[in-house]
Amino acid sequence: MARKVIALCVTGYNCEYETMIVEGVYNKCQEENINLLVFNPLMVKPSLNLGIKADPSIVRGESEIFNLINYDHIDGIVMVGESFMDTGMVAKINDRALERNIPVVNINDPEHPVQYNIELSDKNAMETVMRHLVEDHGLRIINFVGGFPGNLQTEERLAAYKKVLTENGIPIEEDRIDYGHFWREAVDCVDKFMKAPVKPQAIAFANDTMAFFAMDYLKEHGYSIPDDIVITGFDGIKDCFDYDPTLTSVRRAFSTAGVRAVEMLIDVWHGKKPDTQYVESELLKNQSCGCAPKKVERFNYYDERYFSKNLYGEFNGYLQTMNMSFAETSTARQLFMDLKAGADFFKLNRVFICICDGVENPERRLSDAGRKRYGITQKCVSMTQINHDVEVGTVFSTADYVPVDIMHDATPCAFFFSPLYFKDTFLGYIAYEPKVIRHEIGNLLCTWAMQIANNAGSFYMKNELQYVVERLDDLYARDSLTGLYNRRGMDKNMPMIERAVRDGDYVACIVSDVDNLKKVNDAFGHEGGDTLIIRVAVTLSEAFPKDAINVRTGGDEFLTFFTCSQEPDVAAMIRKVDNMLEDFNKHSGLPYKVGCSCGYVVKKISSTEEFDEMTKLADERMYAVKQERKAVRE
Repeated sequence: MARKVIALCVTGYNCEYETMIVEGVYNKCQEENINLLVFNPLMVKPSLNLGIKADPSIVRGESEIFNLINYDHIDGIVMVGESFMDTGMVAKINDRALERNIPVVNINDPEHPVQYNIELSDKNAMETVMRHLVEDHGLRIINFVGGFPGNLQTEERLAAYKKVLTENGIPIEEDRIDYGHFWREAVDCVDKFMKAPVKPQAIAFANDTMAFFAMDYLKEHGYSIPDDIVITGFDGIKDCFDYDPTLTSVRRAFSTAGVRAVEMLIDVWHGKKPDTQYVESELLKNQSCGCAPKKVERFNYYDERYFSKNLYGEFNGYLQTMNMSFAETSTARQLFMDLKAGADFFKLNRVFICICDGVENPERRLSDAGRKRYGITQKCVSMTQINHDVEVGTVFSTADYVPVDIMHDATPCAFFFSPLYFKDTFLGYIAYEPKVIRHEIGNLLCTWAMQIANNAGSFYMKNELQYVVERLDDLYARDSLTGLYNRRGMDKNMPMIERAVRDGDYVACIVSDVDNLKKVNDAFGHEGGDTLIIRVAVTLSEAFPKDAINVRTGGDEFLTFFTCSQEPDVAAMIRKVDNMLEDFNKHSGLPYKVGCSCGYVVKKISSTEEFDEMTKLADERMYAVKQERKAVRE
């Protein structure tokens, strides 16, 4: 039986809590022999406290990776919709899945419910913290710092704070409630609390970050934690165990939610219709409330956090090397050559850089300029060869995600897909297979992918600009009716003659003239005359060598020249021109015949001035042929 496939949509694999969800989904998929495809943009939705909105081009670029999902080969979808930059994408994914009867589970997103939902109970979590402070520690003067007024998470946690106080007969004092916007504003709240006539015994914060800011402030002002005041947080992030004192917090069971999401999909596959599930949180008892031994103070929140200096240093060194290599890049193959070191740094197995074929082919992209589209194309080009045998330049269908069959490996696959975009251009995506799933790696990996996108975008933009300049220059040198070179184009190709003089090669010069152009113009108008000219131009291009330079030198006159090391049989080529036109006349259905007269000269020359003499002689011979043909017709 074919292995089931789950698509996991997250927007912050570099976010600690989403990494925990990914871990839960990943571990359960491995246990249940399910293929996992993770679609994750590179940037996290701006925090509410920043008061900014992401640029529409960034939102579009980030969200485009979700359009890579092939719904014809997906059995279930898990998403963390609350963190999507484009909240409308939640409905889009759900609607597309419903059309194909694919079950969708949304985690921790009460504002955008879908078919099946898993909620992480913030309300009960804060109740757990408050009961610990009131019932276990006997505290009664407890202040609360929420995020934003009116924010759903803030209001739920505030309601839990009030509920526990009320149940324990503790009056609710509004002066003991403030809002720290989930960020540094928490310091102002604490400053106000500590200047009040009656100082709090404890402060419960609605997230860990505010608690860290507050503890830095309190220590700087001579307060001892937890001896003078107890501090609690909310989220249970990794820093709770690194900070001194370690922070008592409550951790929502993100990893458990990931496991439950897979279990819910399995239930649906077996015909069940599960209701919304609520995953309870767990209390982390640490030093900031006095439930763990006090350690010697090591550092403040901003002295050391997240990663070791060695990890940052190694990554920055690699990034600098990659960017220096990019400065010397002249081809797309070189552009992505240095990514192997990055794959090793991040402990990735197979890595694919998948560039939209229109980006790799600027001629095609510009030909669609009138109906310019943005996004993933039906075909992509594989541009790097890291731990797989797919050659650079291999074109494949994006419906398959990558140019190898990842769905039928011996073990269930886990592939991640992130967008590569630059300004108003969607370049493609990076697909990789991680050996480990860690918050630290995810954070730097997103930075790496962004730098790849910036370098690639600059490269392709420069290439496209160069292509446009060359095309404009080419158009300036081309005849608008036939597409052949005009006299300006002829001058551009004179280096061919110079090389022949230098190398001692033969030069062939053919002058051609359209027969009966005036008569056709008089009888059928210029449209009829243009048909003659175009047909002769096409025939000359097809009959003479591919590297021959064909020039429209006048209204009905053409010049063709080429070089070769062996003396060419130009007479045979001219007979081919006559035969091709004769065949055209038999099948064209036109009330007139197309023909041309040709004269030629072939010789080795010692200077470019001799080429001018060849042209004049070929013209004289063409005129003689034309007169002979005219005499025969009369």
